[in-house]
Amino acid sequence: MRRRRFPVALAFCGMLTAAAVAGCASSGSSSASGGSGTSAPSHPTFVYLQTDGSQSYFVLEGDGAKTEAAKLGATVKVSNENNSSSTTISDIQTAIGQQVNGLIVVAPDASLGPRMVNLAKTANVPIMASDNGFAASDGNQVPFVGIDAAAFGESTGSILMGYYNQLHWSAASTYMLLFTNPALPTCNLRTNAEEAKVVASGLPKSHVIAVPTTDNTTQAAFNNTGPVKTSHPQAKDWMVAGCNDDVAFGGAKALVSAGVPASGVDAVGLGGDLACQVWGSGAPDVGFRGTNYIYPNAIGAAAVREMYDNVVKHESFPANTYVSPIQMSRSDYTTVDKSC
Repeated sequence: MRRRRFPVALAFCGMLTAAAVAGCASSGSSSASGGSGTSAPSHPTFVYLQTDGSQSYFVLEGDGAKTEAAKLGATVKVSNENNSSSTTISDIQTAIGQQVNGLIVVAPDASLGPRMVNLAKTANVPIMASDNGFAASDGNQVPFVGIDAAAFGESTGSILMGYYNQLHWSAASTYMLLFTNPALPTCNLRTNAEEAKVVASGLPKSHVIAVPTTDNTTQAAFNNTGPVKTSHPQAKDWMVAGCNDDVAFGGAKALVSAGVPASGVDAVGLGGDLACQVWGSGAPDVGFRGTNYIYPNAIGAAAVREMYDNVVKHESFPANTYVSPIQMSRSDYTTVDKSC
């Protein structure tokens, strides 16, 4: 199986490397491997279906996809699926009916995998996963571009514990809000690794409180925090993490709104897109201290490039294309992301 490395981050300064993650290996080709034995289109059209195209991360990813497509002489149509499984399936069917040359999907739910792959296979249209991995009915993962989720989660846990040690908190009075999204394997890998790192570093496992969400949004995290805080009056200090920046910031904001001082919150995100906006806007401090930076433009670009190579050059997909975490904080975010 091939696993591609590509240099991205810091505005394409080449600081990211590939990383392996157990259990995420793919067969290296999608069930609809795209174009072998067929004539190559001179100007292919791809559809990039994003689970929540309103989030800044996905906006940047779409920008990267469009820029790369323009360089290659292709067209990519970016579609916002609004976290809807039914919309995703409907838009795939529409795209196939419009005879697109390739499907790149950020799945809202991994359980859609078999149906999405079957639709693509029946139409002989190649399909690949971006950000959220999914598999065909036989269990084989489709080609994937995104992050090594477990590595990012472990890094987030390390950042959390770094601040925890600096703050000299007591494990006895410290609790952790861990925002999860059970429907997305990539989120499970991230949050499981975050929990494992924090517990291994000394926080009692019983002090880690899993708070399920379905959409990984700031608002969902904000809304779900109040009841947890109320039911744990013994907690003095709080760590906060999850699948992305949005939930970490939302949980931190809710805690401060409920009376916890910012000095009593240690929130660390994953992605960096919202962190850039929050810190750059001079928003009030809610204890949102750090994140793991991802350059989403590069993920979008890599997905389009690999789809183009498959459709036009008849090259096999790499099994997985990963980017690595870059730790970012309020003190150095403009250095890490020069567009902030």
